[in-house]
Amino acid sequence: MTTVMLMLALQAFLRKELARDATTVPVIHLGALPNQTEAARQDAVFPYIIIRPVEGDSDNEEGTTQIKLIFGTQTNDDSGFIEVFNWMERVRVLLMRQRIMEKKYCIEPEWKWKFLEDQPEPQWMCQALTTWILPQIRQEVKTI
Repeated sequence: MTTVMLMLALQAFLRKELARDATTVPVIHLGALPNQTEAARQDAVFPYIIIRPVEGDSDNEEGTTQIKLIFGTQTNDDSGFIEVFNWMERVRVLLMRQRIMEKKYCIEPEWKWKFLEDQPEPQWMCQALTTWILPQIRQEVKTI
C-alpha cells in the first residue's frame, strides 16, 4: 500500500510541476500504458511517463522501494532521443530539488538511467531507476 501511495504522490507531483514549465505535458501512467480501447485511441499517447514499481525491501529500521520511470516520445525526425532525454532530465531535476514527497517519502540521490538500444522509431524510450525510503511502520500495542 505504501508503494502505491508513493506512486500516486509522484504522479500528482509530476503532473503539477511539468505543467508549469512545458507547452506539452506528458501523460503520466501508473504501471503500464493503458489498453488501446476505442475511447483511449482518441487520447494523446506521446509523450508519456510510466511510474512502475520494481522491488522493495524492509526491516526493523526502514523500508525502501525502487521505482522505475519509463519515458517515451514520438517524433517525425531524428530529434526524438534528445526530446526523451530532456524529459528525463527535467524530471530528475524536479525530484532532486524536492527530495521529500508528501513529508514521508525520501528519494535517494542515486539516479540510474538507461537508454534502450533497440528503439521502435519514430518512438524513443529511456528509463530511470529511483530508490525511495518509505515511512517506518510502528508496532501498535493495544491496552486491555
